[in-house]
Amino acid sequence: MTGFLRWQFIMLSLGAACGSVQAADYPTEQDYLQDFPIVLSASRLSQPISETPNAMTVINRDMIVASGFRNIADLFKLVPGMYVGYEDGHTPIVSYRGTTDAFARRMQVLVDGRSVYLPLYGQVDWSELPLDIGDIERIEVIRGPSAASHGSNSVQGVISIFTRQASAAPKAQVSINRGEAGVSDVSARFGSAGENLDYRVTLASRGDDGFYGKQQMNTNDDSSTRLINTRINYRPTGSDSFDIQLGHSASTRTNGDINLSAKHQNTLRDAEASSDFQQITWLHTVHEHSDIQLSYYHMRRNTADNRPFYGTNFWIIDEAKIDRHDLELQHTLITSPANRIVWGVGMRNDSVDSPNNFLVPVTWKEYRIFAHDEWRITSSDLLNIGAMAEKNALGQTRVSPRAAYSHHLSPRHTLRASASVAYRNPEMIEELGNRRFWRGDKWWRPFTAAGGLSPERAFSREIGYIGQLDDAGSTLDIRVYHDQIKNIIWVDPVPSPDAFDGKTTNFKSLFTASHRGLESTLNYKFGAHSNLTVNYARQFVGADAAGRLTFHPMSVLDRYVSYYEKTVPQNSASLLLQHGFSGGMQLGVGFYHQDPVRVLDANINDTQPLTRRLDLRIAQRFGLSRDGNSKADAAKSGSGEIALVLQNALSDHYTDYNVDFINKRRAYLTATMEF
Repeated sequence: MTGFLRWQFIMLSLGAACGSVQAADYPTEQDYLQDFPIVLSASRLSQPISETPNAMTVINRDMIVASGFRNIADLFKLVPGMYVGYEDGHTPIVSYRGTTDAFARRMQVLVDGRSVYLPLYGQVDWSELPLDIGDIERIEVIRGPSAASHGSNSVQGVISIFTRQASAAPKAQVSINRGEAGVSDVSARFGSAGENLDYRVTLASRGDDGFYGKQQMNTNDDSSTRLINTRINYRPTGSDSFDIQLGHSASTRTNGDINLSAKHQNTLRDAEASSDFQQITWLHTVHEHSDIQLSYYHMRRNTADNRPFYGTNFWIIDEAKIDRHDLELQHTLITSPANRIVWGVGMRNDSVDSPNNFLVPVTWKEYRIFAHDEWRITSSDLLNIGAMAEKNALGQTRVSPRAAYSHHLSPRHTLRASASVAYRNPEMIEELGNRRFWRGDKWWRPFTAAGGLSPERAFSREIGYIGQLDDAGSTLDIRVYHDQIKNIIWVDPVPSPDAFDGKTTNFKSLFTASHRGLESTLNYKFGAHSNLTVNYARQFVGADAAGRLTFHPMSVLDRYVSYYEKTVPQNSASLLLQHGFSGGMQLGVGFYHQDPVRVLDANINDTQPLTRRLDLRIAQRFGLSRDGNSKADAAKSGSGEIALVLQNALSDHYTDYNVDFINKRRAYLTATMEF
């Protein structure tokens, strides 16, 4: 580890000092960009995807529309190796390389650079984000550890969601969804672009009735969310710009069993959640080779899921108030035509007040410093090196380094090899959690953390190829990887004499796991308005016991190890076809395949079966030409689209994470009008 770090920083210094050696051989942008998309999140530098230090997937606006998805979480079915499931109709679960529990704690998620990864349990509440799917411009997914650029909790990857710039918003747009299972969505957005000021405002509401139970009976999992967000871009001078974003959402979700005789503790009730955020980013151009960016955001989230305890007169008061403040300074510098550096510092303050989860309110402060160097050694050889040092709230300091070497066989074909180290800090609930509810005579204690945990550590290696196959811009991306994760934190059942059922759960480092596999993406263009994207992943995971359960024999831990090895589907694949016909008609076809997989905390005795799902979207545009340009009279008559979406067209008994729920065939209509 020490030698690896020393080598990283030596190379970083050499890149800055010697980057001009090959300046004369520096290729032009046309030489190596070709038709590869430009990404921003891999290293914090703007790079063509053929030169990033990690394998990446880009989901653009056209793919989002063609998929027909109305839930943001479903979009990640388009990423090779990504798992998407539902605990119920309003609780999606997104993780990379299978899933071990409902919280998927090892994936960092950013919206315009703002982390929405929640500090209490370490999850993302996908259905309650103050973000409408119609405002997403593109999504960049880093497939593999990226703590060198994005810090702790990036041990499996990073999802970066970029919303539309304020200047890109239509003057006015209204969209309505209506369909089966109570689908009822409406969104309206309006904005304006000026010489120095642009703004966009979005108001939206979405809701549905959830899933069906195995007995084809209604379940109590319907939901509704209302949101508003605003984006403002102000440019007071030619070298300064301010990006201001504000948002709020409020959700209501029904929980509990309709059949109260089965689980009295799961009483029918409404759970409430609200979120808001404020974000401001100042970008200052020092000169053409130097930019400084200062960003601050605040996020607040309140939840309440209160209910009677086992049918008694005592209530479970299950509430949480979460606050996050984050401040970061970033400097990007071009030291020569062959070398670029980005570095920065940041701090985060997370506070949680949740009386049922902690004895007292908890405040955690974390600090970070990072640097990344892109050094073009020769016209065909590129080196990306970087690291992030973090001091977490427990006083532990860890450094996450990364090195990647890319060799251009030709301007269209590139090989990449990379290695990195990443850490996941324990979540608040794992280190300090004391979840308890009073039932009148005794405590019910689902878990009580003993503390003293160390961060999980991942060491990743990958070799990849990305190439442009033809003049139309078709691409092929293939990679093989091998990741090792140590100190995996899992539950440790222990007795608790003051607990209602005589036991509680601690958290302990119990596993070591090895993930290996192959991922590939073919993006084939067969016409100006036709595109086919095919993803395939073959994955394997092995696990070993690295600790001992406190009061249970090793045979119990060995059983968990054997289950852990089945938490990734061996084969998974997705296909998305986009085709535009003359006359403004569009077709989108999505197919999704996943081998059986076992999820540890859904029901340890159940295996999620083989799943295959076919989605169809047929749309007719009006007031727009086939290439999307307005017709001569569009300004007078307006423009828009009518679309029919059919989800799960192959069957009527699709199940995933929670095998007790059935995701039935669902159809809905979408009408969009722009003025």
